[in-house]
Amino acid sequence: MINFRPGNFIEKDSEESKFFVIDEDSLLVFSNEQFIRPISSDELKWSGLEVNEKHFLGFLNDEPCYVVSAKKDGCVLENFEFLNLRALFGRIPDELFGAISRALQIVNWSKSNKFCGRCGSTLRAELHERAMICDKCDIDPLYPRISPCVITLIHKENKVLLAHNVNFPDNFYSTLAGFIEPGETVEEALKREVLEEVGVEVENIKYFGSQSWPFPSQLMLGYFAEYKSGEIIPDNTEIDKADWFEIDNLPNVPPSNISISGKLIEAYKEKFN
Repeated sequence: MINFRPGNFIEKDSEESKFFVIDEDSLLVFSNEQFIRPISSDELKWSGLEVNEKHFLGFLNDEPCYVVSAKKDGCVLENFEFLNLRALFGRIPDELFGAISRALQIVNWSKSNKFCGRCGSTLRAELHERAMICDKCDIDPLYPRISPCVITLIHKENKVLLAHNVNFPDNFYSTLAGFIEPGETVEEALKREVLEEVGVEVENIKYFGSQSWPFPSQLMLGYFAEYKSGEIIPDNTEIDKADWFEIDNLPNVPPSNISISGKLIEAYKEKFN
């Protein structure tokens, strides 16, 4: 049983601490192990890795858990490799995805906020909260920034509207998604994105759930929406194909154990089983 409890501050370290190791957007894993895990304090100590940064994430099974940023050069751990997080879908236990997502986002935020955007001075980390401070400028602390996105499954009786992004493999489809623009409500953004990407209108919008998505720092807000009117016309910029699919005869779709898109599809499928 895996339990992760997020935290921003810890008073005392532990010899039982666990560490996720990240190099750019890749995570240290072991090729001879089926599932992803953090490394121990001893493994980190004898790894040969040169740690650039260390950030507290929270508690994993009640033990302190960190992310460290390090270059893979010099690592002497057996059977290690660094893999992009997207390549690890299926190997990350559901309970660990949030912790690893948090790790990647915090490392990327730290790398992108070394200097003050107003005066150019070096920023320092606040000790008691997740923030960067400029001692020379009277500006507010810089907190990690999250980009809110809306993601929706459009349905019409026993059919769902799925789309093929121009970057997807063939025969892989997903739900529609997009960023919320300044001044928009979630519902307004949902309707706009759907109309822009596939040319249809929706109604009866119902909230499903949310998910942190570290590509790069998004909060996905999931909704169901009922088809109202219009013919499917892909925008041919982001979406090159879209169609209605019977819920029991779907193309390849995102896995429900990792992606909120897959969870939306699976939840709607259960209504007809």
